Amino acid sequence: MTTIADVAKRAGVSVATVSRTLHHSAKVDPRTRERVLQAASELEYVASPTATSLASGRTRVIAVVAPMMSRWFFASILTAIEQSLREDDYHALLMVLEDQPTEGHSRLAPEMFAKRVDGIVWLNVPLSSQEEDLMRRLALPMVCVGAPIGETPTVMIDDRRAARAGVEHLLALGHRRIAFVGTAVESIAHMSTPAARGDAFREALIEAGLPVREDWVLDTDWTADAAAAMVEPILRGPDRPTAVLAASDEMAIGVVGAARRLGLRIPEDLSLVGIDDHTFAAALGLTTVRQDVPAQGRAATSLLLSAIEQGADHPPATRIELGTELIVRDTSAPPSS
Repeated sequence: MTTIADVAKRAGVSVATVSRTLHHSAKVDPRTRERVLQAASELEYVASPTATSLASGRTRVIAVVAPMMSRWFFASILTAIEQSLREDDYHALLMVLEDQPTEGHSRLAPEMFAKRVDGIVWLNVPLSSQEEDLMRRLALPMVCVGAPIGETPTVMIDDRRAARAGVEHLLALGHRRIAFVGTAVESIAHMSTPAARGDAFREALIEAGLPVREDWVLDTDWTADAAAAMVEPILRGPDRPTAVLAASDEMAIGVVGAARRLGLRIPEDLSLVGIDDHTFAAALGLTTVRQDVPAQGRAATSLLLSAIEQGADHPPATRIELGTELIVRDTSAPPSS
């Protein structure tokens, strides 16, 4: 295995000069730096991350905390974050906190973060007061995606606006019997997105002078299978909605499956709108409200790394809100006569 001494010998400099060069010291002459870097490249030398951390005081590791990884959103945003970190020679340490926060119990411990990571990207995971206190004491740079935590810098979309765009599209087509799939069941009740989108659905109907049929506002755990099981009963028989707004495209895919099993045509018998613009949405011709998930991951990474590089004297922006866009495809049309 190539050592730092081998690099020094090849470049004709001291080991200390190689170390200063690899740690980006300004004290190294540019011509010497070029010679050292060329020697390191030729010998395929990889600096010890432990030694680098000790010398620089940084680990170049970022903790990414998520509530789950089984949803398309979290898998997609983690991919974008990890790719963005690698471009800046950082690495991601994934922590999945599936349990709901409870007072008097902490899912977090100081040793999970202290001296292990330089910062944290927090993906829509709520904290108990005990956990919030711990994060304040750690005083690590942190950026949230989705639900903000106190004054922590946050990258987000307007979930209410996204849901309203879907409802307003269906209303403009002439639908008046609209169901909603995606209010929170207990397993995800701690997340803010289901509540925000459900509230916006109700508000849009009320503002349009339409009643909200609570038996058509369906709780589900945001999977295709769960959505299909929940929506199928209200699609049976003549007293059924003419349109459904699903709070995610994954649930919209479940609605498609349920409708087909019942012999309903989309959009002739049932219009459908999702939210997200999932990987499968275009292939299925799904009308949806698009959010750019990778862009949220890149924005959060950029915000966090800027905070780390600039230090506490240059606090980052407190909020970045990315836009959403209605994408009209094949699953929405005026109600049949």
